[in-house]
Amino acid sequence: MQKRMLWTLVAVIVAAVIVVGAAAVLLTAPPKKYQLELWYNNDGHYGDTEDELATVLKTSIEACGKVTVTLRAEAWAEYSQSRRNGELSAMLMGWYPDYFDADDYLSPFLLTGANRWAGSFYGNATVDQWIADEQSTTNIATRTDRFTKIQQKVGEDVPYLPLFSGYSEVAYVSGIQNVELHPISFKWFIMDKPGATEITGSTIDKIESLDPAVAYDYFSIELVNQIFDTLLVYEPVNVTLMGGLAEQVPTAANGLISPDGMNYTYRLKPGLTFSDGTALNATVVKRSIDRVIRLDDPAGPAFLLYDTGKLGRDPDNGNNTPPGAIEVAPDDRTITFHLSAPVPFFNDLIAFSVSAPVPWDYAQDGRQPSTAGSVIGSGPYRLTQHQPLQQFVLENNTLYHSPNLYASVGIPWIPVEDKVTINVRASSTALKNDLTVSPKLADVVYRTLNVEDLRDLEAQASTLGITVEIATSPFIRYMVFNVDPAKAAAVTDLRVRKAIAYSVDRQAIDRDVFDGNVEPLYSLVPSGFPFTEPYYEPVFQTMYGDHNCASANALWTELGFATSFGPQELIARDV
Repeated sequence: MQKRMLWTLVAVIVAAVIVVGAAAVLLTAPPKKYQLELWYNNDGHYGDTEDELATVLKTSIEACGKVTVTLRAEAWAEYSQSRRNGELSAMLMGWYPDYFDADDYLSPFLLTGANRWAGSFYGNATVDQWIADEQSTTNIATRTDRFTKIQQKVGEDVPYLPLFSGYSEVAYVSGIQNVELHPISFKWFIMDKPGATEITGSTIDKIESLDPAVAYDYFSIELVNQIFDTLLVYEPVNVTLMGGLAEQVPTAANGLISPDGMNYTYRLKPGLTFSDGTALNATVVKRSIDRVIRLDDPAGPAFLLYDTGKLGRDPDNGNNTPPGAIEVAPDDRTITFHLSAPVPFFNDLIAFSVSAPVPWDYAQDGRQPSTAGSVIGSGPYRLTQHQPLQQFVLENNTLYHSPNLYASVGIPWIPVEDKVTINVRASSTALKNDLTVSPKLADVVYRTLNVEDLRDLEAQASTLGITVEIATSPFIRYMVFNVDPAKAAAVTDLRVRKAIAYSVDRQAIDRDVFDGNVEPLYSLVPSGFPFTEPYYEPVFQTMYGDHNCASANALWTELGFATSFGPQELIARDV
């Protein structure tokens, strides 16, 4: 009897020790949480609100209680390289459309092998086929069906997490004319400062390259559009295409698009030259397109020609276009693109900067240097000075082919001013100061004013004698997940990506970072634009909503992270 009581007492003591030990673990050990690295750019490529945006995202994700977010930042040049190398797991990015079709918000992001620039490395054969289907037809029903399926699949796989659609803004000295927040191209060469021959601008944006074969960031493309020309261009205010280097826009009605939609013919204007006086003919155009496709720069948009544009590549011919894909007529003024499948928006691709002809002696084995003496185009301006990260100087190209190009829309001569000097500033506040000091240091400030500085300029506009304009923009912002299992940094578990999709708070982004100026975005395809509205599907709103911690935490619990246990959190142990 005494022995039995002794064993009972021992058992009670052991149980008490276990309970006390467990309680101590619960009270003192930190909960196990998922560790997420979120990367962003920190040198002004998207303005100087990136740290605020990253912080608001970190706060909303961590508020659900199961994740620790560590913020990491890099300058744009390093950021771009790290992203393309697959070294980043989750990152903030932005997108401005290359051409006005809903396809441009999907195929560059999703096509297998074509999205390395984005850092997702996503690939899905079924999605590839859906993209091929929508790209090769003008049938609204077919395109609607494929766009719906593609957007649904993005929601299911979460290689990207749409956050918000943005706005564009500009502030300038009142009286300057033709300052247009164009949806595609900000045209410095149409601006007019009455009584002057020069305009001074300021920006915080930077460039990667002024080689059209490489340029695939916003400001590089903007400068390319001032210095180079394309076969087709956009009108100054709207997105109507018109002849640039070409005499007219191909249509089925004028016979320059074949009935099957697979052949596009352009006839060049006579007597074209580059700003250095060298010839610009159909042979040069073909050589330029072939060069882009052959180089296929990993940072560049070549895929828009060989893949999206269905011109293809021929590995046996140095990765050039296949023989016969680009045909030059004997007159050397007519060029025909023979596509492997119909592309209803091919004219828009020809109007994009990647299609800009470059001189015959441009580097054929790599990038052309972005120096004043090396950058030669056929656009309204010449690049005469370039001090990296400091200043660009553009001057009148006296050999520009069509100075009366926009006469029919009220701009009799371009470039209107002989010279544009664009200074690169370090911050939004520095941009604002350029318009608030006396004398003013800029006539026009563009990209990017943060909300506080924008509001300040609006409040002082009358006193300062300036005009501030804000416009809706097709620009979108999103988070990218590296999903490639071959990359060490990849977020390969779908449940992790879905849990983070549940956690983000788009309303907080709009409220706390942008003072109500942006629109929460629930698909890579934005709403509110004629070319996207029929196809927009807010799949992330339906699937995940905003800051849905209950659903997020259900997934984290399934994954074994920080299972809730009363006011404390029980450590989920690996077994």
